[in-house]
Amino acid sequence: MPKDLLTELKVRAAKPESRSYKLSDGGGLFLLVKPNGSKLWRWKYRIDGKENLYAIGPYPDVGLSDARTERDSARQLVKQGIHPSHDRQEIKRRNIETLEERKRAMESSFAKVSAAYLAEVKASYKPGSYRAKESRIRKYLAPKLAEIPISEIGVKEIRPVLEACKAHGAWAGIHVKGDLNAIFEYAIVRGLADANPIPTLRGLLKIPPSQSKAVLTAEQTRAFYRELRAYRGYPETALCLRLIALTACRPGEAADAEWNEFDFEEQVWRRPGEKMKAGRDHVCPLSDQAIQVIEDLRPITEGGRYLFPHRSGKGFTTPNRLSYAMRDMNLGPRTTPHCWRTTFSTWANEQGFRPDAIERQLAHVESNKVRATYNKAILLSQRREMMQAWADYLSAAEEAAVNTSESASKPTSKKIGARARRAG
Repeated sequence: MPKDLLTELKVRAAKPESRSYKLSDGGGLFLLVKPNGSKLWRWKYRIDGKENLYAIGPYPDVGLSDARTERDSARQLVKQGIHPSHDRQEIKRRNIETLEERKRAMESSFAKVSAAYLAEVKASYKPGSYRAKESRIRKYLAPKLAEIPISEIGVKEIRPVLEACKAHGAWAGIHVKGDLNAIFEYAIVRGLADANPIPTLRGLLKIPPSQSKAVLTAEQTRAFYRELRAYRGYPETALCLRLIALTACRPGEAADAEWNEFDFEEQVWRRPGEKMKAGRDHVCPLSDQAIQVIEDLRPITEGGRYLFPHRSGKGFTTPNRLSYAMRDMNLGPRTTPHCWRTTFSTWANEQGFRPDAIERQLAHVESNKVRATYNKAILLSQRREMMQAWADYLSAAEEAAVNTSESASKPTSKKIGARARRAG
């Protein structure tokens, strides 16, 4: 049978009539012209002796040349005993499956899964711990893994991320690895991933040997107050460091302290359990010197929620800002605001204060569970006496520092506070 009988001009010029009619192009291909003006390409073929009709598509969406190409492709399928319409349906089904798979992959991307994980565990973490976890995921993991389906993330993708964390310190990578492990466990339980690749990375990161916190010597304590007087950073940062020293609190506890936690009549600082590491309410007696620090702070920040707000106006200051300020004082290796806790504990024990009172002041949890069950005393009167004696000791150290022959401002003092200001 002759082929290619039609031309583009003939197809375009075909007019509708009262009844449908065909314009043959040969080889079984024809154009069906309907009374409503539509023009449809059809191809007639046989399989197993039975005549079948394959709908190629409408004109002009499918031009004459495309219709012939589709006819030739369909003929190859028929030679294999495949109906072209069945093949088209199979291709369509596969395309739909591909799209659905792609959609599922997007819904199970690391960004989606990690966000769902964070929402799931938020209530079980203290605010500070949760913010640290969320910050690590956003800072270290999201930039590299966000768009990848979690089921496709393996050692190849994770290793360079953890290696990069080493630049931020050994513990940064260890914490991030722990976050990843928790996210994968979350995904496996929900059928979003089949395996957790984290255990196979055992040994990639080494936990650094633990180092006890430094205890400040009497000379370092005097140096601290000399440098604090020469401090050129934000005044609230210097006041925060003073409050940490006077109360032996954790730096994070001072950083997120709120005005409504302070009772000035009773001279106590009451922190709710949800903000404490041990998960229980903590009452800290305030010495006269600690009260004075807060009074000095009033004209600076009293109008807000936090004693030490973040410079951006959102939330509270960061412990890093305090660490930078104290590190710039060059007091010695491993000296951070947290050192005041070990320094206070050492001093109080040397002075013969009751160990239970010291541990309660530090908000430590009793290791003996039986003893912890019965020992509910907060020993406030003993601790009030102890903290006033500690404050007097620090005041004497500051007075001695001022009276020494050393210059009140070292060359490095002008630089103190630059890093703290950058930390916010």
